[in-house]
Amino acid sequence: MPKLQAATVSNKIVRKRKRKDVEDDEPSANPPASEATPEASTSTSTLPTKTHDGGAKPKRVPKAKDSPPLARNGSSFSEPVTSTISWPASFQTLEKTHRALNLVFTFCCTRKHLVTTFDTIKGSVEGHIKRDLSIEEVAKIVALRPGGMNFSYVDEAMLQVDVKGAERDNTFKGGKAKDWLAAHPAPDASVGGITGSQGLGHDEPATGNGEEVLYFEFVDGDLKRQVQSKKTGEPVKATQKFRNEDLKMPVYSQKQMMTLIEKRNTKFGYAINAFLNRCDAESLNPEETLDKEAEAYIPMPSYSRSTTPRPDFSVLPASIPKERKSVPEIIKELKESEWYTGQIVPDGHRVFDPQEAIYGDLNFQLSQNLVNALYNTKNITQFYAHQAEAINNLHDGHHVIVATSTSSGKSLIYQIPVLHALEQDPNTRAMYIFPTKALAQDQRRSMKEMMRFMTGLEETIVETFDGDTDMADRNLIREEGRIIFTNPDMLHITILPQEERWRAFLKNLKYVVVDEIHVYNGLFGSHVALIMRRLRRICAAVGNRHIKFISCSATVANPMDHFKTIFGIKNVKMTDFDGSPSGRKDFSAGTHPSKILEILRVGEGIPWRSQRDFSAN
Repeated sequence: MPKLQAATVSNKIVRKRKRKDVEDDEPSANPPASEATPEASTSTSTLPTKTHDGGAKPKRVPKAKDSPPLARNGSSFSEPVTSTISWPASFQTLEKTHRALNLVFTFCCTRKHLVTTFDTIKGSVEGHIKRDLSIEEVAKIVALRPGGMNFSYVDEAMLQVDVKGAERDNTFKGGKAKDWLAAHPAPDASVGGITGSQGLGHDEPATGNGEEVLYFEFVDGDLKRQVQSKKTGEPVKATQKFRNEDLKMPVYSQKQMMTLIEKRNTKFGYAINAFLNRCDAESLNPEETLDKEAEAYIPMPSYSRSTTPRPDFSVLPASIPKERKSVPEIIKELKESEWYTGQIVPDGHRVFDPQEAIYGDLNFQLSQNLVNALYNTKNITQFYAHQAEAINNLHDGHHVIVATSTSSGKSLIYQIPVLHALEQDPNTRAMYIFPTKALAQDQRRSMKEMMRFMTGLEETIVETFDGDTDMADRNLIREEGRIIFTNPDMLHITILPQEERWRAFLKNLKYVVVDEIHVYNGLFGSHVALIMRRLRRICAAVGNRHIKFISCSATVANPMDHFKTIFGIKNVKMTDFDGSPSGRKDFSAGTHPSKILEILRVGEGIPWRSQRDFSAN
């Protein structure tokens, strides 16, 4: 009986081999199976199939994609702008000045160590136009193309930082950095300038006055970096990173520079045509209209100055005083200073009236054990208004940031919710993060003292987990601890990398307290912010998306924004009204330091700690 065969697959064994790319007009290297062997053609009819079945896979031809349209910015014209109005002589002069500015600026762009201030480019531009260049003339050019140029006063110190960074990037490998040039020398570090900016080899000493310089630049295009070819020495397109190049100084071809110069000149011509067309349509005088509109583009320095006057060391005093001036004389001199704007209150005396305590109520019921613990340890029978508000917000499911004065009872705001949660669920975990060990130990003692009066929580493990914790105790704290006191570095190095060991703790973590949040700013604050996001991400991975963050600070300037930035959360409630009592505070310009405590010791029934903390501040 004949052998059954499939109608679409050949029975000939064909070895796998790589398919060669061929042109469309060339014949295939492998003929179809029906032409390869007569035996196969008599027994089966074949079609192109997968390679492993012995067929020849047809080559895929990529589909042609339409190029996306080029997006143009506001400073470009989509179509050439023409005008039948002949250019006035003043506009022809402006066009020549623009060409000179464009040429000089483009050349300076190829030298990253040159800053295109008005004083730097003025001489070169005047050499091209054979006359003086004024600020008003440049303002007219900017008024015609405001989106393509920037002409304003900038801080000289900031320009020095940018130029110095550019000079550092343009040095040779292993070579010595060349002197970098700018319109003025760098500020002196001794009077608030850039550290280490003196001794650059300039003849003129650094002034360090923090002055502003007039800066000009084109903002409608830039030159693409090129490098010199090792073989030909000609500028070629950069295809490697800086670190793989022998020469880090970028070079630019003449064609690149001329193309960019002509592009800007053409756009400026279109701008003049558009301006003349507008003036003709509105029946306006072009020269008068341009003079009027250019007034808005004449740069003016901001005359920014520091709040603290800088002494003038250039003028020596006529004589050195032998006796110190009296306080009234010093105050009089301060008021007569040019930087004085009313910082001193009338008569140099200010009084803050005493404030009575303002109390609030909770929206939920506390247990009798917790009430007894508060009374026995701290003699507390009522909560201040800010304490009640913050605790209620936590109970309602919000994150809380508290910004009240020192010694206003902020610690209770994160102690009460944790103890209340432990009574409801013994598996609840809490993490307290403090910047110093002393703060952590004080809060730990306070928490353990309160828990001694709470039935069922006397033996709860409340311990410190930091770099000084013994290795023998770490396993017990990790497995059985309900409240741990740690720091950001320990959380980053030990707890989060060992998520599998801390899984039970992280899964039941309910409150994270970050006290003294004002400490976490700058680079350290960015580090802590990333740690907090990592903590939230790991807890969410183990099924815990209900962590509440609590932070307190007495000195942070923008508590709400700072809190959201650190933790990356939005559902935040801020408490900044202080309901704690405070005594009368008296500020006097002529008061001797030994009398300050006597002035602050006023009012009966005011806790001494509030007066002590205020005097320290």
